Amino acid sequence: MDWYVIDKDYIKFLLQFDSRVGYVDYGEKLKLHIGVILIVNNHSYYIPVSSAKPKHQHMSNSLDFHKLQDEITGYLYAVLNLNNMIPVPNSCLTQLKYNQIEQFRTFNNDKEKIDYIYLLQKEKAIIDKLQPLLQRKAEKLYAKCLQMPNSSLSSRCCNFQLLEEKSNAYKNNKNNNVIINIP
Repeated sequence: MDWYVIDKDYIKFLLQFDSRVGYVDYGEKLKLHIGVILIVNNHSYYIPVSSAKPKHQHMSNSLDFHKLQDEITGYLYAVLNLNNMIPVPNSCLTQLKYNQIEQFRTFNNDKEKIDYIYLLQKEKAIIDKLQPLLQRKAEKLYAKCLQMPNSSLSSRCCNFQLLEEKSNAYKNNKNNNVIINIP
């Protein structure tokens, strides 16, 4: 699997309709809205990767959450929040190339940049091993949320159907050169 950076304007557009969509702008330093793409319901779904936090140590993998953890050392690198996956047109994605990373994020020095690339490489290696499992989880999560929209699981997830409609509208408007008002 590859890393992708998602267009900030597209995220802002989706935020108008679902507050669970992750936001990417932290002022001067862009939070790299980085993630992987899986195909669900014939849409490209972007699954964001989040930094590991102390609370994640005690959490178990579930249908809507998966740890990126070293199998040998147990070190927790990051987490995938499948509940925050969003449909995204390919035109709003940029494949992240390590030699172009400074286009998307600022670094204080070369060591910080090298360390960040190393972290991404470690996370990607774990994700590559998990790809079939992640695909099954994403499909099952999507189906359960559609079947049980009032469940506690659905309440933690983005509104997949609504976001698919909005994603299609965004893509169609862009293709027709219609300007979309983004606050």
